[in-house]
Amino acid sequence: MEKKDGKTYWHCLEGTLNSPETEGITPEYVIQLGKEWFELMVDATPEEELFSLPKFERRLEQEHQDGEREGEAKILTRQLQRRFGELPPWVYERIAKAELSALEDLSLKLLDAKSLGDIFSDTV
Repeated sequence: MEKKDGKTYWHCLEGTLNSPETEGITPEYVIQLGKEWFELMVDATPEEELFSLPKFERRLEQEHQDGEREGEAKILTRQLQRRFGELPPWVYERIAKAELSALEDLSLKLLDAKSLGDIFSDTV
């Protein structure tokens, strides 16, 4: 820990956290504040520096995959509702648990299926 006027930063932080002004600060508030600071830091950092960070690149890829999975799940749900009407709860559960590739397979099965059982017989 680096020194600051003979004290460590940790010692300064401890004093701040124990002050009466911080009594109402909740863990949720600290988490939200951290997210806001992170977003400000990202906005202030040049893109070429951000994309050169391996963790940042992996995070972007994961967010892209998550978004793609959510979109596929939404479309499949709407198609199933259109074809079969109101869906039973187990269908929503299976879709929520399915990986992207499984959702893609389910959407292809929908084309030939006569029932929900035909679609979900061997997945997830």
